[in-house]
Amino acid sequence: MRSLKVLILEPDPFQMMALHQMLNAIGIYNVLTAPSLASALCSLDHRGAVDIAICDPQLKGGHGLALIQHLAVQREARALILLGAVAPSLLNDLGPLLSTHRLRLLGRLQTPVSAVLMRGLLDSYLIAPLQPAEV
Repeated sequence: MRSLKVLILEPDPFQMMALHQMLNAIGIYNVLTAPSLASALCSLDHRGAVDIAICDPQLKGGHGLALIQHLAVQREARALILLGAVAPSLLNDLGPLLSTHRLRLLGRLQTPVSAVLMRGLLDSYLIAPLQPAEV
């Protein structure tokens, strides 16, 4: 798989480890993991923009949604994969933000995440990636 840089925002250590190992098994080794919004922003500050961000937009405290807004406005990601059961109203609210800032929604994955579905979303990104994020 082409070298991708992926950021995972996941507060649950077991789920984060499972996602990280899944990405490694698929052939993605440049993976930034963050258990909180603060650590995700710190990683982006130190390591730069990512190709794909993976997070639950409905994390407690609004951290997932805050990360998505940051990534979109700052153009620090090209694409997004949403985790968990996402409320339809939230998807409707995210649509204009993602469209305005050209942050591509690859899809949604329920937990536990299927490696086959994850690979499908990553392949869809590789087939038609957007222009590079501004660093």
